[in-house]
Amino acid sequence: MKAIQKPVLSVVATSRNDDHGGNALWRTQHFVNGLAAQALKFEFPIELVLVDWNPPADKNGLYEALDWPKKNPYFSYRVIQVPSEYHNKFKHSDKLPLFQYIAKNVGIKRASADFILSTNIDILFSNELMEFLKTDLKPHFIYGVDRYDTNLKDDVSPNLPFEEVLKLAQQNVVRANMHLGTTSSKFFIGKKSIFKIYMNLLAFVLSIRIFLRYFFIKVPRAIIPSLLHPSSLLTNIQSGLIRFWKDGRKYLRFLKNTIFGSPMTSLHTNACGDFTLLSKKDWEKLKGYPEWELYSWHIDSVLIYQAHHNHIKMHNLPASHTIFHIEHGKGSGWTPEGAKLLFERLDKQGIGYMSDDELVEEFEKQKKLQKEKKPVIYNDDNWGAPHVEFSEKGSLEKA
Repeated sequence: MKAIQKPVLSVVATSRNDDHGGNALWRTQHFVNGLAAQALKFEFPIELVLVDWNPPADKNGLYEALDWPKKNPYFSYRVIQVPSEYHNKFKHSDKLPLFQYIAKNVGIKRASADFILSTNIDILFSNELMEFLKTDLKPHFIYGVDRYDTNLKDDVSPNLPFEEVLKLAQQNVVRANMHLGTTSSKFFIGKKSIFKIYMNLLAFVLSIRIFLRYFFIKVPRAIIPSLLHPSSLLTNIQSGLIRFWKDGRKYLRFLKNTIFGSPMTSLHTNACGDFTLLSKKDWEKLKGYPEWELYSWHIDSVLIYQAHHNHIKMHNLPASHTIFHIEHGKGSGWTPEGAKLLFERLDKQGIGYMSDDELVEEFEKQKKLQKEKKPVIYNDDNWGAPHVEFSEKGSLEKA
């Protein structure tokens, strides 16, 4: 058996052994086994950095609770344990057992490969995507993929060969999270080009309707009454034309952005928290995810926008290069069906999260900073807690 190879890609995820979402260890085991199997299949050196955040005192940590793959020269793993004492320093620590993106920063900061993928513990990767990751990664790019949600039955054993598990995941897709939106329609799943045409036609019809309503209802109502008052006719027509010019440009911009996409809509942020890939240097340039003491909603999108405004280009991969997300309980994470339950729970507990409107405002703030040639950065050099020594166990101990 070869010695463990130096990793080309570090895969960072975070969790804790509290069964969040239901069958958390079962989902994590599939994730770990899939990574190890694909690393060996493609001879692709991968390091898994798993952050065990705020582990429950009455249960085993993730290192002890999971079955780790036997010796594999292309797969190494490290479990970094962040104790409850550290977690308790944060606001809402009594209500939020895990700060997802603060935890991921701990792993990203300590990852050793030149490229780092931030993902989650219930993700499986298509073989097409893994082949791409092995050969085509470049710095100064951030990569976007579609996420297919799969209703993988809990009687599917992690001991099955991974190719069989992957096939079952592909056969049981219930939802597609694509660049332009989320759908559960079998007609659109796997047919990104058709979905894009449909969405663009729908956007075109809606935007034309708004455009026509403005120019054929709102503007005439502002100008026509002035015809009844000849003394102010010239002034009113002049002010009406000025308004037409200012507001008209705004609506033309709206029409263009709706049909062809704006900088904000051109970035693939749908389910991006499950796949955010940058070079280590670019992660350092951005200083990781914003370390906000909030529920994780939209923080992943803020990072994508941040990369864009720091001149890191987005490369959206084709529909074949997808990831599969193993479904879990409603209310434990976002789904179209469970969103209402999730946000009701957060509101009831008084846990803060970023709203859709606040996300748009944040994008505009970043845009303004970029125009002023200022860095779009949220953290200082202490992001990821580089000076804190956390307990670490991994494959090197078993080598």
